[in-house]
Amino acid sequence: MGLAIMSACSMSINATSTTPEQALDKQTWLLTAIEGKPLSKELATPNLKFEKGRLSGFTACNRLFASYSATAEGGLSLGAIGTTKMACVGANGELERAVLAALKEVGLYALPPGQLNLLDANHKVLLTFIPEKR
Repeated sequence: MGLAIMSACSMSINATSTTPEQALDKQTWLLTAIEGKPLSKELATPNLKFEKGRLSGFTACNRLFASYSATAEGGLSLGAIGTTKMACVGANGELERAVLAALKEVGLYALPPGQLNLLDANHKVLLTFIPEKR
């Protein structure tokens, strides 16, 4: 059973049965931290869902959507990100802007046990997620 080992705090993906998309797919991921700073419990909880090359989610105020592709080595490429256009002010507005800015910098992903990290090209963790309980 071959394993592809990803660098920088990542999880092994079974190369014979799990593609990168399958490792990310069909799971809603709840944002817990931005650049290592935990989110306030008083704010809305942004989330992402990866499914068959399509990304969808919630930014704290608006829905988001984009295409994506992932590699076994931990590469992650997001297409242009679109959002709905509801007014977004205050702390949730700041959170939404931070989430969208971070997503524009994403170039890598890592799947340590029980979480998803989205990283920039220099392996800096931008966004940390946990799986939504089903």
